[in-house]
Amino acid sequence: MTGLVALLAREELRQALTPYTLEGPYGRFLDADEDRLSGVDVLTFEMEELMALPGLVAPVLTYLFHALEGRFDGRPTLLILDEAWVFLDDPLFASRIREWLKTLRKKNVAVIFATQSLADIADSEIALTIIESCPSRIFLPNPRALEPTQSETYRRFGLNDTQIRLIAEAFPKRDYYLQSRAGNRLFELGLGPVALAFAAASSPEDRLLIEAILAESGAGEFAEHYLAARGLQPAANLISTFKQVSDASA
Repeated sequence: MTGLVALLAREELRQALTPYTLEGPYGRFLDADEDRLSGVDVLTFEMEELMALPGLVAPVLTYLFHALEGRFDGRPTLLILDEAWVFLDDPLFASRIREWLKTLRKKNVAVIFATQSLADIADSEIALTIIESCPSRIFLPNPRALEPTQSETYRRFGLNDTQIRLIAEAFPKRDYYLQSRAGNRLFELGLGPVALAFAAASSPEDRLLIEAILAESGAGEFAEHYLAARGLQPAANLISTFKQVSDASA
């Protein structure tokens, strides 16, 4: 009887794991002979395709959370969770994030939440933990901030009527409102055309241009070709001159 129970248990386990092997629909994401996560200093995970497969979100994020925790060894680390609703909507991951916010500081890890809607955080079951553990907050301009439901959400983050009005009247894609223990103020980055060419290149057209230049010139000469294509030839010339000087010095 014991052998039969063990056999049934193994069969149930096999059936549960099959979708995540090469025999199932998700094998290309999770089935491999070895862990292929890179050991480089910067890791980025694009979640768009993953979010289109709800049955895959939980196992992949569980694995990634486990793998990331193994890298938190005391070195200064920045953990950025973009589109935070993905993690806050699921009780399993919300619980893990609550634990991280309370313990990762001891491992020299700073956590950044990024979300397009404050309600994602305010309505989360761990909202209090997030608000208490993230004293530095940057709010983007929101013309609807003065609407009753919106302003109430801002107040949950400790903002008063004057601060909410500043956010409502701020200039989109230029102004930001900082709330921190050191003080609060509206600011703008004041980026020049060269910085904006890199930091603000996010449109589909920008990506096509970047891919075309990389394919033609390669990564080594990307910067100067890219700046030239964006109409910033003087900056491109400076990079070329710097490379020539560096090569001559070597």
